[in-house]
Amino acid sequence: MTDFIICVTTNLFRIYIISRFMHIFLQDKSENGSNRMRHVLAYGGFFIVNTATYLAFHTMWVNVACNILGIGLIALTYTKSLKMILFVTASVYIINMGCSMAAILPFVDYKDGMGFNQIYEVLDVFLVLVCEQITEKIVNVRRKTENIQNISFILVPLCSIGMICAIAYTESGTRTGIVIVSIGLILVNFFAFYLYNILAEALFHQYENEILRQEIKGYANQLNVMLQGEEKVKALHHDMKHHMNELKILAAKGENRAIEEYIDDMQEFMVNPNEFVASGNFEIDSVMNYMLYRAKEEQCNVNVKAQLPKTVTHSFDINVILGNLLENSIEAAKQTEEKRLDIEIELHQGFLRIQIENSYDGKLEKDYGKFLTTKRAKESHGIGLENVRKIVHKYNGIMEACPDGDLFRVILLLYLTEDKN
Repeated sequence: MTDFIICVTTNLFRIYIISRFMHIFLQDKSENGSNRMRHVLAYGGFFIVNTATYLAFHTMWVNVACNILGIGLIALTYTKSLKMILFVTASVYIINMGCSMAAILPFVDYKDGMGFNQIYEVLDVFLVLVCEQITEKIVNVRRKTENIQNISFILVPLCSIGMICAIAYTESGTRTGIVIVSIGLILVNFFAFYLYNILAEALFHQYENEILRQEIKGYANQLNVMLQGEEKVKALHHDMKHHMNELKILAAKGENRAIEEYIDDMQEFMVNPNEFVASGNFEIDSVMNYMLYRAKEEQCNVNVKAQLPKTVTHSFDINVILGNLLENSIEAAKQTEEKRLDIEIELHQGFLRIQIENSYDGKLEKDYGKFLTTKRAKESHGIGLENVRKIVHKYNGIMEACPDGDLFRVILLLYLTEDKN
């Protein structure tokens, strides 16, 4: 009975690990009710058939066939690509088979059809979980995305393996006690990773809400800038008769220099000190003016050169990039004496070029060749930098970040198609 309980528990935990593998290789971007139901049926059916087959036969080739077909059918619910199905099925099964051999063969003189102590299956699933964590880290690095999960999280299953081995080989517990501890450790690992995923998702939603709040503030600031500009236009229009009379008098006297100075004064009167960018694109101007107003509050020396048409597609993605990079640049620049911030934005023939250069104190943090934020709230700001990299990848762009003396420069080049959702 105890072997049956451990078998069912470990197999259920193995199904959970397989689902994590599927999300690594086959991220379902169109998750809806019907897709979720297919996934539930596929995982549930695989668990029932695989458990029943193992308990009934204990035959290697039957179990091999059952696992390969089951993993393949699960992969089919994520993608229709035969190449990806074969790749994922082979990869996941080879990892599982390798972990089974590492956990069982060194301690059991196994022969096809024989049963063995299910405590080795517990070691097996923990080894598979360790492999899943390493695979997830490698894939994220290859995708050049930032993951707030640290490699030290692997210590959770590794410590569980150590505890199981200590109990099993020192004979410090009864068989029933070993079963209870094994199931307890499996549940601890499951809830640890499950709660981590919930917290990571909550943190991501919190970041999205912060982006929306920032955009709302940007829109409010832009409306205020527009109202200030409108008030200046009204004031100038109200006094236009007097200005025209003065210009006529100066023209009659032939005082051309005085006329130029008078017109310069009129232009200076029309300048709005809170309007740093006036490209005509309301969404981008809103975020830019809001962020640069914040830079002005930090007494930064701002130079902006923005050439954008009034209608620019993908404004939301562009604002995510500008909001995150400008926030990091302002934060870095205000720590220096120079407090320099230079921005160049240009859209030409579908190519958007963004260059942001700021002074910085020389302190940098890198991970796998990527520069990281040096802010205290590294988790939330790490998500922001990850989203910037994802957007750059989405538009088949390139992003270069490099220090140059006491300046730090970020250059992005994005290819904006006519319609990209």
